[in-house]
Amino acid sequence: MADVRKSAKQTAARSRAREKAAEFRAKEDKLEQLATDYFVATDSLDDIVATAQADIAAIQERAEKQSAAARTVAATVIASMLELGTPKSEVADRLGLPPREVKRSPATPR
Repeated sequence: MADVRKSAKQTAARSRAREKAAEFRAKEDKLEQLATDYFVATDSLDDIVATAQADIAAIQERAEKQSAAARTVAATVIASMLELGTPKSEVADRLGLPPREVKRSPATPR
C-alpha cells in the first residue's frame, strides 16, 4: 500500500510539474511574440525615417526652385522700375526695402 501512495504522489507531482511547464511555455511564447513585435516595430523605423528624408529633400528642392523663380521675378521688377529712370532710393521706398537691397539686385544694371 505504501507503493500506491508513493505512486499517487509522483503522479500528482508530475501533473503539477506539467502544469507549471505549460504555464512557462505559454509565458515564453508570449514573450517571444512580444519581442518579435518589438523588432518589427523598430525595424520599420529605418524605413519611416528614410521615406521622410526623401520627402523632405523633394520639398526642399521644390521650394528652392520656387524661391529662385520668385527672386528672379522680384529682381526683374526692380530692374524695370530702375529702367523707367526711378532713383534707387525711391524704388527702395516704394518696395519697403533698404537701399542696399536695390543695389544688390542681380538684375540691376551696373
